Amino acid sequence: MPGPRQKSIVWEVFKKSEGGTVVCKKCSCSYKYSGNTSTMMGHIKKKHPGEFLDITDGEVNTDIDSIQRTNAQPSTNQQVRNVAIAQPSNSEETPAINKRLRQSRLIVPSKLCQKSADNALVDLIVLDFQPLQIVENEGFRRYSKVLNSEYNIPSRKKIAEMLQESYSIESRCLMQKLQEIEYIALTSDIWTSDSNKCFISITAHYVEQAKMKTSVISTSELEENHTAENIATKMRKILDEWQIGAKVVSIVTDNAASMKKAVSEILNKRNHYCVAHTLNLAVKDCIDKPILEEQPSNDRLSIPQILSKCRGIVSHFNHSAKSSYALHDMQIQMNTDTLKLKQDVRTRWNSTFYMLERLLKVKVSLSATLPLLEASPSNLDFNEWILIEEIIKLLRPFEKITVILSGESYPSLSCIIPLVVGLQETLANKNLSTESAKLLQRNLLTVIEKRLGIYEVNRTAAKSTFLDPRFKKKGFGTESHANNAQMWVIEELRDYLINSSASSIQCQPSTSNAVTAETNDEDDEIWGVLDKKISETQTTITPFSSAAGMVKQYIDLEYLGRNKNPLEFWEEKRSLFPSLYKLAHKYLCIPATSVPSERLFSKAGLLCNERRNRLAPKKVDQILFLNSAKKSKLT
Repeated sequence: MPGPRQKSIVWEVFKKSEGGTVVCKKCSCSYKYSGNTSTMMGHIKKKHPGEFLDITDGEVNTDIDSIQRTNAQPSTNQQVRNVAIAQPSNSEETPAINKRLRQSRLIVPSKLCQKSADNALVDLIVLDFQPLQIVENEGFRRYSKVLNSEYNIPSRKKIAEMLQESYSIESRCLMQKLQEIEYIALTSDIWTSDSNKCFISITAHYVEQAKMKTSVISTSELEENHTAENIATKMRKILDEWQIGAKVVSIVTDNAASMKKAVSEILNKRNHYCVAHTLNLAVKDCIDKPILEEQPSNDRLSIPQILSKCRGIVSHFNHSAKSSYALHDMQIQMNTDTLKLKQDVRTRWNSTFYMLERLLKVKVSLSATLPLLEASPSNLDFNEWILIEEIIKLLRPFEKITVILSGESYPSLSCIIPLVVGLQETLANKNLSTESAKLLQRNLLTVIEKRLGIYEVNRTAAKSTFLDPRFKKKGFGTESHANNAQMWVIEELRDYLINSSASSIQCQPSTSNAVTAETNDEDDEIWGVLDKKISETQTTITPFSSAAGMVKQYIDLEYLGRNKNPLEFWEEKRSLFPSLYKLAHKYLCIPATSVPSERLFSKAGLLCNERRNRLAPKKVDQILFLNSAKKSKLT
């Protein structure tokens, strides 16, 4: 037999009064009372929302009828649902309460609620790279029903249609935005998925409201051979689809010959090589292939041999669970951080740096663990540990500038030249004790000059550095290179002024003759000599002199702080230097690396895995695009 009806929660705020009325304890408002509490509940909700939340939150023994009769918001609806869930499973009232709740208009989802939930489900799939079949998984369906038993989970086919609809909306929005952008830089790379399908990815970089923006615009399957002609054809098709071909100022790629030819010779676009890739080749030249004429002598340690020994140690612990647990236990006993060893990847020099850095951090616990293991690799001796410390000291500046140049939220191309200058100075000032480290130091300085020194004479990089108000001419290593950059900017600005006809001003011959014509003879006698000189002189302001004057004025301005945003500087100076403002946007939007496109590799690895090895390339393109578009809105 059901128990007695519980007292309504409204009596925590109201009290009965004389004459069949009730009075609010908070504001003394009175109402007639005939046994119905809906009026009182409505008053509490409207006049005292804080108390309404307090008395309805977490209540189990609530007057369900009174809550149902109030015109509650969605949050109250959830509280009502919580009430039903909170009832004991063996309660005799539970079926009746659930039936009344299902029938209540408060918990029947509107079309708007259904649409919002559907959109959130699409966001779940594209942001977390969940498979489309998640809507068919029993665990997910049960979880969704617990959250909202009235929500109609769409089918897998419906989800695919919703993805297509969302992609159409977002792509149109981005296309419209790109039409308003004057200069766009692209990064591109080619990669192969786990299902052995080849894709070419393209990301767009541009300046919007004094901020750097990055958008994934395409991830297309490349079915043909990776020839320059096929790559160029695919790129041209993508640029035509997005209607941005004329806006592209540069395409950043790796150093592959086919990519270079496709961009420079076939598409006739400025091709900038990925600096991160160049840095990788520079460092690998030194740590894996030392200069032959300076091979280490018998009393000098070989860096490639030490790296091989380190890889052996790391590989042993990564493949032996027993050894890995022993190292973990030793770190706990020594009260140090429990860190695992990192294996390097031969194609990435910075992974070698991270491997050595981690080995050095666990040096003590590793040295204590190795003698306790059976068939363990030999430990590094004292001299080898010293050399590792000095290798890390030399490679750390490379790692720092790689991170800086791989950023997407700020101009990075303009940083290459000053960073290379600083890198050379930093390496030259390192005090080292081992001969092998000194050899590595000399090799690094040589290869930096060979591979990275050319950026000072690269017009694209030099203009970008000069137009960055943090660096201007001071960012260059030599005065001559700074002067060249200044002249290149003046020449391009001159051409821009000529084409736009904005400042191409040539003064007409002096009008002094017309003035003297109106004067009398006495004035002619007094001013005649001067009038003659002026009439014979034609002052001319050429586009070159106008451009040079603007650039000189820009140089004379105070330097911007190194940690300031150069795009905000140009936004403030837009009215003062309208032509330079456009030129600055043209070069500052170019990224230093193709890392943004390469970052899609990791995302694609999460997307194209064993659970989705039959995912159509079109769906891969849509999901990666939507992931980029939605994450940009969250930041």
